[in-house]
Amino acid sequence: MLIAALGDVHGHWREAVALVEAACASAGVTPADLTAVFQVGDAEALRSEAELAQVEGPAKYRKLGDFPEVVSGDIVVPAPLFFIAGNHEPFAALDADGGLVEGNGDWGPNVTYLGRAGLAHIGGLRVGFLSGIFGEATFQRAQDTRLKFREGRHATHYLPSELAAARRAMGGGVDVLITHDWPTGISGADIPEPRGDDNVRTIIDDFQPALSLHGHMHRPASAQFGNTSVTCLARASWRFGNPMAAVGIWRIDRETRVAERLGTSR
Repeated sequence: MLIAALGDVHGHWREAVALVEAACASAGVTPADLTAVFQVGDAEALRSEAELAQVEGPAKYRKLGDFPEVVSGDIVVPAPLFFIAGNHEPFAALDADGGLVEGNGDWGPNVTYLGRAGLAHIGGLRVGFLSGIFGEATFQRAQDTRLKFREGRHATHYLPSELAAARRAMGGGVDVLITHDWPTGISGADIPEPRGDDNVRTIIDDFQPALSLHGHMHRPASAQFGNTSVTCLARASWRFGNPMAAVGIWRIDRETRVAERLGTSR
């Protein structure tokens, strides 16, 4: 089956759709051929100014973006798109919805929020995911019950319970893994050390998905960890390199557990 993956969108939905369409053309397929598009967090699928106010980060970087045009139908997402949360999201609204894992997730036309952590069955694929990023203070406070309110930066970090839930859900096997954080062990990217999340790397090593997809750093990188092809995607509005590094098309064979990247969107 064919899937696409998309890096951090940060509210640039018209550009993101154009990238998916261009990647399909490069691969010799159409968006209608795709089982799904998996987006790796910081989608900023903001439907209103009220949701914009929930996004953590400096006010000068907060912009509503053009997701309201997706909701209205002026921007058409051409294939079913599933997103996780990054660290710049309307977490109050996302958590109130709960995502697909809680029986919800209908975020806009052809756009579905997966949730904080778990496993989803999409088009015959087992898709494991973990939203947010690692934050040591939040993680420790949650472990020793000092975390009383999950708001502000604490909302952007995953909890020990969510990490455990993701691992339990993936215990029966996983074809595609989606996290916002990179795994540790990625080399060669133009980003200073230290980088990456040991917990994400452990998930990859333990469960060996065919394909592992990540964002957050806004730069492209790739690696092979055991049987897992690891791809880190650039942001959709990246101005410092090839914009096609923010998107990719893969053919996944569940029988052989091989993920083959198609086209030139690297």
